Amino acid sequence: MVGSFQRAVTLLKANNPNMNKMIVIASLITILVVGSSSVILHAGKEFRKIKYQNELTLDIPIAKINNKVIYDEVEKKEVTLYQYISDKGFPVYYSRNVHTGVCYDNQCKSLNITLYWNPTGRYLGFELPENEFLSKDDHVPFAEEEYVRLNRLLSDPNLPLGEFTYNQIAAKNKAALYNVDGVSGATSKDVLEYVIKGSAYTTYTIYELVYGNTKSEVEAWTNEVLSDEYIEDILTESPYQDKLWVVDLIDGRLAEFPLSRNVIFDLMSSTDYSLAEKCLNSLVPKDLLAKEVQYSLIEKFLTFDFGMKSWTVELLKDTPQISPEVIVKLNKELPEMEVPIISGILDIYQKKGINDSTTIATVQRIANSENKYLANKAEGYLNRVRL
Repeated sequence: MVGSFQRAVTLLKANNPNMNKMIVIASLITILVVGSSSVILHAGKEFRKIKYQNELTLDIPIAKINNKVIYDEVEKKEVTLYQYISDKGFPVYYSRNVHTGVCYDNQCKSLNITLYWNPTGRYLGFELPENEFLSKDDHVPFAEEEYVRLNRLLSDPNLPLGEFTYNQIAAKNKAALYNVDGVSGATSKDVLEYVIKGSAYTTYTIYELVYGNTKSEVEAWTNEVLSDEYIEDILTESPYQDKLWVVDLIDGRLAEFPLSRNVIFDLMSSTDYSLAEKCLNSLVPKDLLAKEVQYSLIEKFLTFDFGMKSWTVELLKDTPQISPEVIVKLNKELPEMEVPIISGILDIYQKKGINDSTTIATVQRIANSENKYLANKAEGYLNRVRL
């Protein structure tokens, strides 16, 4: 940081030999607070490259750039989407350049910006061409804190801004005006919380671009090159929201990615309940056609909480066949399980016609239970076996 600061001081003095030391220092304060952007300002003149980047799904080197033409519903035209991939062919991130007008009441300003997405469709960041800036009323440039806030707004996929329409951004009743966007019209009061003041339409347009159909195109393109190794890398190395995305994507598709199975089962033991539950819920009955999947699931089953055990029981009910090894494990622990779980497993035994001697002996113990509900249910199973 000190070296960068000194180099910037030298650069400014070289371009402005008459500037005194205090002006130089004041002009460079931004450098120390910029974060992920790079900005140098002085005496009303700007030397800058504005870029904000959030956390990458996978921070790996780029080896190649692919591109394809897509149709953007916001700009109403064909645009080029760029895919940046690693030497293994894994997408690292995507981008597209935006050149469009932000207009209202026959007043327009040009929006010239590059938007970035992670391979999961998660917003990654934005970049402006050198010496380009975003502006508010009367073409007043954004302040640094407004770029920071814009990046924060764009990072929230659940922002209510996405539910507003173009017309709702502007209040037609002049008497009800709360704030006026000098370029994009009057801004409704309930919108202001989610936009940069004085630049409502710019904020709205960029948000629509970030979460419009380009995001879907990004996700679809990633899905085309999905592989076991790529899934494993995301599940073990990426930010939390990207893990959730890939688990959602492979829901019901575990058979397509058999090498990812161990990672999915490992995550079922995660201390993050939402992630663990989502991994379990990604399984479907056809996944359990493989005996090794059934066995791995029952190994985990014995450590699950009540909610995940209940879901596993329902999954087993819809599984065409339960392997003998799984039955042995269930019988060993069955009498000590929670009442609803015991009841559900007895339903499985009856539905699948499981009647080996060990199972019958285990159910006989339950028939002697002090819990009348369980005793009656076990007796019902035994009566059917005896028929």
